[in-house]
Amino acid sequence: MNLEPTAQTGSVNLDIMQTIGTDTNAQSAIDIIENHVFFRPTPGQGWMSKPELPTVDEILARQSDIEQLPENPVDAPWASKGEYLAAQYGILRCEATEGLRYSVRSFADYGRKEPMMDDDFTNIYTKVRVTQYVMSSIGPLARVSFSTERSLYKIQWQQSKRLQPGKIVALSPKDDNFKTVCKIATVAQRPYRDGLDQDPPVVDLLWARPEDAVFDPSLEMVMIESLHGYFESARHALVGLQLAAQTDSPLDKYLTGAYTKDTYPRFLKEDPIMDLSSLASRATEADSEVVTELKTHDIVNGKIPVLKDLTFLDDSQLLALSRIISQELAIVQGPPGTGKTFTSVEAIKIMVANRRRHRGPPIVVAAQTNHALDQILVHCIKAGANVIRMGGRTQNELIKPRTLFELRQRAQIPADRKCNSIDHQRRENVRKIQELVDTLFGDSLLDPDALLRFGIITEAQHQSLCDESMEAHPALEAHGPFALWLGDSLIPAKIREDRHPTQLEVTEAEARKNLPEFEYEDDEEIENIADDEEDLVRFRGPVITLKYVWSGKDPANLSSWGRAVKRALRNDDLFAIEKNLRGAVYQYFQSRLLEAMTPEFAALLAENVVLCKKRKAFKFLGNTQLVEQQRIDIVGCTTTGLTKYRGCIAAMQPQSLLIEEAAETREANIVSALYPSVQQLILVGDHKQLAPKCDIQRLGDAPYNLNVSLFQRMVNLNMSFVMLKQQRRMKPELRAILNPFYPELVDHPSVESGENRPDVPGMGGRNSWIFHHNWPEDVNSDFSKLNEQEAEMIVHFFAYLVSNGTPAEKITVLTFYKGQRKVLLRKLKRHPSLMGALFNVCTVDSYQGEENDVVLLSMVRSPQKGRFYAVGFLEDERRAVVAISRARRGFYVFGNVDNVLQAHQLSHDLWHKICSGFVAQGRADWLRGLPLVCQSHGEETWIQKVDDWGDNCGGCNRLCKQTRPCGHPCTLKCHAAFENMARQAEAAAQQHMSLEQKILQMGAEPTEMLMASLNRRNASRQQEQGAPTPPVQRVAAKAGQPSGRGQTIASSDSSRRTASRGQRGGQYTYARAAQMAAQWGHLVDNIGQHDEQLRQERLASAEHQGGSLEMIIRDVYQPTALVEGLRVGNGDTLIKQILLTSAEATRAAAISRQENEGELIPGLTDLAISNLSPSPPEEGSPTSSNITNKDSYQSSATGPNTPRVSNTNSARKSPHTSINSAAIPPSHPALVQQQQPPPPLLEGVNPPAAALESLLIDDPTATMLDLDYVNSEKTGLQAGHETNPYLLAQIGAAPARPQAQELTAGVPEQQQANGTGTSSGAGGDGDDDEWLIEL
Repeated sequence: MNLEPTAQTGSVNLDIMQTIGTDTNAQSAIDIIENHVFFRPTPGQGWMSKPELPTVDEILARQSDIEQLPENPVDAPWASKGEYLAAQYGILRCEATEGLRYSVRSFADYGRKEPMMDDDFTNIYTKVRVTQYVMSSIGPLARVSFSTERSLYKIQWQQSKRLQPGKIVALSPKDDNFKTVCKIATVAQRPYRDGLDQDPPVVDLLWARPEDAVFDPSLEMVMIESLHGYFESARHALVGLQLAAQTDSPLDKYLTGAYTKDTYPRFLKEDPIMDLSSLASRATEADSEVVTELKTHDIVNGKIPVLKDLTFLDDSQLLALSRIISQELAIVQGPPGTGKTFTSVEAIKIMVANRRRHRGPPIVVAAQTNHALDQILVHCIKAGANVIRMGGRTQNELIKPRTLFELRQRAQIPADRKCNSIDHQRRENVRKIQELVDTLFGDSLLDPDALLRFGIITEAQHQSLCDESMEAHPALEAHGPFALWLGDSLIPAKIREDRHPTQLEVTEAEARKNLPEFEYEDDEEIENIADDEEDLVRFRGPVITLKYVWSGKDPANLSSWGRAVKRALRNDDLFAIEKNLRGAVYQYFQSRLLEAMTPEFAALLAENVVLCKKRKAFKFLGNTQLVEQQRIDIVGCTTTGLTKYRGCIAAMQPQSLLIEEAAETREANIVSALYPSVQQLILVGDHKQLAPKCDIQRLGDAPYNLNVSLFQRMVNLNMSFVMLKQQRRMKPELRAILNPFYPELVDHPSVESGENRPDVPGMGGRNSWIFHHNWPEDVNSDFSKLNEQEAEMIVHFFAYLVSNGTPAEKITVLTFYKGQRKVLLRKLKRHPSLMGALFNVCTVDSYQGEENDVVLLSMVRSPQKGRFYAVGFLEDERRAVVAISRARRGFYVFGNVDNVLQAHQLSHDLWHKICSGFVAQGRADWLRGLPLVCQSHGEETWIQKVDDWGDNCGGCNRLCKQTRPCGHPCTLKCHAAFENMARQAEAAAQQHMSLEQKILQMGAEPTEMLMASLNRRNASRQQEQGAPTPPVQRVAAKAGQPSGRGQTIASSDSSRRTASRGQRGGQYTYARAAQMAAQWGHLVDNIGQHDEQLRQERLASAEHQGGSLEMIIRDVYQPTALVEGLRVGNGDTLIKQILLTSAEATRAAAISRQENEGELIPGLTDLAISNLSPSPPEEGSPTSSNITNKDSYQSSATGPNTPRVSNTNSARKSPHTSINSAAIPPSHPALVQQQQPPPPLLEGVNPPAAALESLLIDDPTATMLDLDYVNSEKTGLQAGHETNPYLLAQIGAAPARPQAQELTAGVPEQQQANGTGTSSGAGGDGDDDEWLIEL
């Protein structure tokens, strides 16, 4: 093994020795760190001699030049460790670099006249130029600007996965286009602000080799990025495999597969006594003898005693724990719900206790994902372990203070003092680079001394410029000798740039504004090239700008002046050169000096890189000192971090390494982390669930098998392992679906209890179901599959479950595709009854290890008409196992069953097993669809298509008849239980959201235009504070003037009422919403007193006014009917109207405002007073506030001045009730059911009392509509009046439906044509805040 040059590594060793003294353990740690940080492969050793980053030859190679990859058998032993590691390295390196090689070759070999555009494999960036260098502590970062003109889409950088940190890119000069020149770089950082938001955008790169660094800001390059392969995830594992080949480990014998016996680790053989007392977590004082024996148990010479009732662990968990704490190689398979993490934590508690007893090294715990790592570390912290987390990508508040970065801020670490010394050396290096750059790119002109030093001009030419006898001149003092020599030929460099533009004449943003947007969902875990939160500090540093300030003017009448310049430079006296040519000569001097200074620039950058490596070495040493200072028990990191921090963790010399989710982890990540000190490897996972991901499918399959984990290979080779057998997650009926995959799995008694696992409400005991459909799939712009109708069905079912008492957070929607996940989230956010809820919508791949009460699975795949069956991800058995094993209480599948059973044999075999689990329990009915069971009446309803949901709000088609919270019987159609509705209403009332939050919650995309509009609106509202006229008031202020909706404000009295309503609406706050909720509680407690008060007020008002019952309150909904248990028909719009005294209602509202200074009395709804009384009609209009006959009434019911009451709390209404369209924009989803004008009741017809009571608005504050005055005996039709068909339908008769012309009587033709026959009401054009509040 060769290190960096001796001068470099020798100085590092000397500095470290001065820091730590002569401690033997510390010296061993130093050697390990030094070997890692300054590792350089040995030349001539085949795969072991390859550099860390890909070479030019690798990237420019043609397919025919690529070496044959070795095979990777997973069911047979290897002949030697070297052969095994060589195969792992070769396949992994190919997977990491093949994507970029293919993209570069495709670009270089592109032979068409039109330019190559971005495609499914390649992103092309043109006009790439280096503008600056950021001298960060990880190395010099080249800041490059670029153009995305080859993209087919406008790039949403904040959501895009382009140029992610850690990706490798290839660059080549524009005039070469990868024919011979290829420079490799790694994306270091891609800040959005002042970076990707610029025009042109910029990104920071880290050159693979310092000698490749570009020093010329005018050099135009092309940059290629591959969409396949993420090099950072493989980079450190590749180096780790090379290091592993140079050292021996006690676990090497297992890697080849030749050794299958159980063996105790060396540290246990030396001291086999262990404290197992933590296992007896249920012990009492009577068990003190057993506990005492457990504290000094000989783990090597005796098995764990039978604990029976002393522990929470079952027999299989105890057996697994025994192997974890005692074997060199321990493999534990944990099927879904069997508690493998719990078992691991119990074992770690024992290992930590014994580590403390012997003052041993820390235990390393790793997991595949950051989320899984946080989960197990939280358990360890709660168990009393002292934990440190490597890397900073944690969202857990308990772990954040335990990250390496946070602990470093609070500690005094000796090695950090040396880092400060190195930082001083780095600053000196940066000063030298800045001086070199200023020589060429400074404010002054070129220095003749520099030209002479690099041999660009002769001594005689130098003297001709620097003649001391030359008279002094201001230009000479300010800019040097070249100022006089150039004269008028000296121009600012920007003039030349403008004359020879490097960008489009219009900005890229303008040129690309009409392109479609292309957004990615970035839900993958990507490791940054930096280590942790230090990124924010490490990526900052002095910025060195590369930009010419001055230049020379191009010679006139010369298109090519190269030869003329060379002839002119034969003169020893530069002043003898023609003035017309001096500008061109100056440009020549600039280019020659740039060329001559580039090697010196590269050498200074290389020196900076070495200093940064020295700093990294001391940082690693400081980390080991911190672990020792803090007496850390557990070091946690991701499996990528195992290799990324290899030198640091190896220097801690751990003895035990535990991998959670080992079956999902790449083999190379684990093998490269088997440091020489590791004596025990613990693999916990399940090879029947998710496998490692491979970016190139052919490398994942045989014979390369890159997606086969070390866990699975060890099982294939018959290594001893333990399977946990008792599941504690699923109800037995859900576990039965898993039986074909885990026949040995049994149920823990806890899941058989109805108290622990109650049935899903509203499903009649059917806690699982598979719903079949043939709705066709689609594909989005990201080529991800989606199915809109399936998503719509799932969203309605989600809302049904929530209305029946299952909290939204207890439901998870799973799908195999990111495109479907996006559709589901959008539809859930926009569902009216789910506003404000939090949703768990995940892809199957991201949900391993998670669980929830209810899981809804969206299969998505369903072929379009004329297409073949296809399943994609659905054929993966391990994904399917994860999908069907996440639910505790209820599991419901939605998809095209024919598709998965008929696509091909593999898919059929898999899904036949799954579907059989449903069918065997009677949980499938292809013909009738999805069964719902009403909790109140036991009525069964079947849903076959989306339209069948109709007006269902959690119940059936019968009348409700529940007792309302106010004490009255509910006469609405069956709906969810009142306690569920109250909970949802309370949650909505307690939400304190801004207008922006409401709009975004309703599903609006947070585009720049929307956010800018909202910001302008907020600024405007702040300026208007204190204005006499609230912004909500947009209707005409004077009687007789047209309003914003084409209506007329009839009278001054009506205008005053409208203004009153507008002012109150403008002052409406969420504090008042909370106050109203409190008033509702007061109302329920004093319902009798309130009813009596209303009755007295009504009688007094009627006596004073002498009015008649005229006021109309409408309740609009779309019911459907049940035929043989199926919901059929889209339903008719039924209008139920109650006649009240308009003057009475107006008087009551006026009294309440006078007495309470505008505040509501207990239980009184905030009414839109402008709608209480109809406006007088214009002359000749058939509309009248005094309805005297059927014809005039029918006309007025659909006219522009239809009277009605508006309830501002309509957001908490039942779906049965009407919504005040005057206060809601016409496009809002709440008006979907209100597109046709409502037909009226006949004059003089008294509807049945039950029908009248059913019109009570389902709102706590609406009980002011007391119906005690209704004569319950008058339930029939009065003689002499015509029969109203809608009323007959309400009481059970079945008359013929009215003709269309009857329903549109009185509606202007233009409104009929446009479907706008219904009135929006006075004040309908109110403020945005108002209509959102009312919703």
